[in-house]
Amino acid sequence: MPIYDYLCTACGHRMEVVHGIHGHGPEACPACAGTMRKAMVAPAIHFKGSGWAKKDRGAATRTRAAAKSDSATPSATPGETAPPSAGEAAPAPASGPVKPSGGTD
Repeated sequence: MPIYDYLCTACGHRMEVVHGIHGHGPEACPACAGTMRKAMVAPAIHFKGSGWAKKDRGAATRTRAAAKSDSATPSATPGETAPPSAGEAAPAPASGPVKPSGGTD
């Protein structure tokens, strides 16, 4: 059953009453016997994030799983190059001073 808030027009006393949709609330204020009227309040429901509906849960789970797999791939640290992926050519080695081989030093 829903909870309704009622407000006294005379003294401002506020109270919560549980009754059905078609049920009648209190007519007199218990504090001053003034007239009570139904108050407008925010609903007591709060949806956090996406995927709260059953049909949306599968899509949200797949999206999160894809994001995790993307972040799980190794990335290069500064000064290092990442290993080539399939289909990519390996980078050419840097050219530097070449030592002759087989000679006497």
